Amino acid sequence: MPHNTIDQMTLHRYLGEHLLGSESGLNHFKAAHHTWAGTAYADRFESLHRQVKDDQADLKRIMDRLGCRQRPLARLLAPVAKLAGHANPFNPLRMRKLAAAQVQLDVLTGLLNAKLRMWQTLLLMLPHDPRLDQALLQDLSHRAESQISQLKALSDETWPERFAPQEHENREERRR
Repeated sequence: MPHNTIDQMTLHRYLGEHLLGSESGLNHFKAAHHTWAGTAYADRFESLHRQVKDDQADLKRIMDRLGCRQRPLARLLAPVAKLAGHANPFNPLRMRKLAAAQVQLDVLTGLLNAKLRMWQTLLLMLPHDPRLDQALLQDLSHRAESQISQLKALSDETWPERFAPQEHENREERRR
């Protein structure tokens, strides 16, 4: 059996910081769902929001298994992080036709990439900490890759609405 050679304080801080980021990230996905409400894309954004929420729950379970305790400062900052995501600073007016909507999608992609790197980093630690669950971490990595692909597809499909309105209107007319 492998020996636990991971610096637990560093690991706990690392996971705590990702959990804090996930609080904001979850609300960013909720804000994106509101941005796209009433469109053909709303269900896909709602699905991404649910997936990210499930991943956050898995992160909390991993942290519990590793004995991580949320630091007092992180507990104080959690409501601020949630508020930042809820305020949607990247697209405060929730307008799909503005460049801000593309920035919002780009930021969401960045958040998913950060989450993917966390799962991949934990996979690197497998030989050094027997409490880590390889199957779960591999599943979480695959889920993050899928979410990145889903978001990229949404961004690719909706870019004309923001950057080529005439093309977007022509597409809509052809669909009718």
